[in-house]
Amino acid sequence: MLLKKIKLKNFRNYEDSAASLSPGINIIIGDNGAGKSNILEAAQFSCCGCSFRTSREAEMIGKGQRFFRLEAEIEDRGQSLTRHISYEAETGVRVNAGGGPEWLRTGSILSFSPDDLQLVKGPPATRRRFLDDAVSRRRPAHHRRLLDYQKVLSQRNSFLQRARAGLTRLADIRPWDRQLAALAILISRARREMCRDIQPHFIDAYNGVTGDRISLQIGLVSQVGEPAGEKEPEAALVERLEKEWSKDMEGARTGTGSHRDDMELTLDGRSLRRYGSQGEQRTAVLALLLAGRGLAIASGERPPVLLLDDVMSELDR
Repeated sequence: MLLKKIKLKNFRNYEDSAASLSPGINIIIGDNGAGKSNILEAAQFSCCGCSFRTSREAEMIGKGQRFFRLEAEIEDRGQSLTRHISYEAETGVRVNAGGGPEWLRTGSILSFSPDDLQLVKGPPATRRRFLDDAVSRRRPAHHRRLLDYQKVLSQRNSFLQRARAGLTRLADIRPWDRQLAALAILISRARREMCRDIQPHFIDAYNGVTGDRISLQIGLVSQVGEPAGEKEPEAALVERLEKEWSKDMEGARTGTGSHRDDMELTLDGRSLRRYGSQGEQRTAVLALLLAGRGLAIASGERPPVLLLDDVMSELDR
């Protein structure tokens, strides 16, 4: 995807501005507080409806204004699109997006800022999302599978609540176990394969930034395994879910499954999340984003746009 032009109206400190962008690398230079990060934020919000800085759209409205409006000219797979997105304090987000209902394509934008350590230090959900975005770019069906999994997981948890209240028999949960296991095997397997495929690109990117040759590993920590002995993985997971019925009912939530997966990053055999310096962690975040783009290009996929905010700030040399 190529972002060719962006227009900003009442967005942060921009009353009415536009920026034309070139293919390849674009560098935004300015004094501190000039609004460089605001342009990157506008680019991300106009392309995928989210901000790397805030979850509250009202914070992006310019001072003294009641709305902001963004317009992005995009070229995607040879097709030119114009996307309009606005936010009004009274009515919320409105979108008139070129490209039809698929305008919010998973992974079309990857962003990095010096303060963003969540991909390494944050909760497992952040790392699962990174893996799932990368998988979904390669296999769009993965996104639908995730939605189906969340639906089954929610239904199973609701069943556990009813069973705890004595409104139904716990043994009747078996259909949900089978559905959850079937989806979990596919989801965790895809994440595990992505860890394997992205690792060489991660190593190249990390060592390219630091100039060192460091031993790096990416792996999936998961309760959902591959075949154990003679049992098929799905059957093994169903059996484990059944063994934990009582425990799950007590807490009214499912303790085993793909929703507990985590991506583990190690540097020279030590956990980056637990023992890495902030510089190492920031470098790892940047390297992961570069690796995601590198893998997409190597696989012939549509590469995501990278937004790098103050990219060399406080990285370990």
